Amino acid sequence: MIKFYRVTPHSVLFFRDPRPFTAGEQALARLQFPPRLAPFLGAIRTKYLEEKAGGKPISALFPYIEDDLKQISIFWFSLLKNGTSLIPAPCDLITSWKKLDESRFVTERLEVNGKFENPKVPLLSPHKAELFESAHYLTPQGFAKYQNGELPSKGEYFSLDDLWEFENRVGIGLSYETKTTERSKFYRITVARPKKDVGFLVGVEFGDSIELPEIFDTTFTTRLGGEGHIAVWEKVNDAKLTNGSPHFSEVVALTHVPIKSNKQGSEYGFEIQNWCINKLDAVGGWDYKERRPKHLVRALEPGAVLIVQKGNALPSETYGIKFGNHGSITIVKNLVISINGNKPYLVDSRPKLGDPDILLVIKN
Repeated sequence: MIKFYRVTPHSVLFFRDPRPFTAGEQALARLQFPPRLAPFLGAIRTKYLEEKAGGKPISALFPYIEDDLKQISIFWFSLLKNGTSLIPAPCDLITSWKKLDESRFVTERLEVNGKFENPKVPLLSPHKAELFESAHYLTPQGFAKYQNGELPSKGEYFSLDDLWEFENRVGIGLSYETKTTERSKFYRITVARPKKDVGFLVGVEFGDSIELPEIFDTTFTTRLGGEGHIAVWEKVNDAKLTNGSPHFSEVVALTHVPIKSNKQGSEYGFEIQNWCINKLDAVGGWDYKERRPKHLVRALEPGAVLIVQKGNALPSETYGIKFGNHGSITIVKNLVISINGNKPYLVDSRPKLGDPDILLVIKN
């Protein structure tokens, strides 16, 4: 069962950087943006729990409905402006190496077979790079041009400042035992406020065995973005699903892509020949059973470009999404980066309950 939702914040959002944080007057709780999928997945699962509980404590219902929660996943996530889905701009969209070093786009060369190789030759020429430094997001039309080796036109790319406003606020810590405020627990936070007609588009997959309450076919609200902030979820029919090809050699990260050292061999994944990335970030999740945060792992940020060689990899879960009259965008789901020795691979890694999903867009 597949459903798309337009998610619109009621006021502001605060997705805190998941690294450890201690409140204090000089402390700053950093905003992680674009956000991870975990808060959105947690919001939709919690809404399902609340509807099934019917006013009863959801903690009592959780053990009986855990299998249902495992069958709720996210298969599409993007920013949304005036009804148009926006895809993170690939990191190889700029070609001036000097500009790459000075801007937020940082290129890391990857050692392959004892030699350092540059990422695939980027699309733009040096005199064009400055124009596209602020191209943080592409429309489906702009991404289609990028796939075909063409330049996105004006109106087909946006900077983050075109979409969101960021402001500093003061927060105060609460006592874990009494849930009341404490002295000397002030700290500063950065919140994000969407500009007019800006929100998120979230595609949710519900397992076939789930009996879904009727409210999921209408409009409802959830908590989202920390500190009790509210977001409106409105069911939409703006996209169609098609069959996706399992064959690919280059992908662009739509969400954060974790890097794990689980020593899986090349027969289980796609060997990464090269990559062009922004920077490494930290991602985590929530352990529902243990009621505590999970260990943080390193991850590539959205927009990272990976060049891969299939080898003996197992078939991947792929599908296409078509927005309006534009071409289909092919998605591959739940591939993480596994380090085996000095070689990284894209490997299939089904998320455990509480882990966010991972989505990559196939470029070729």
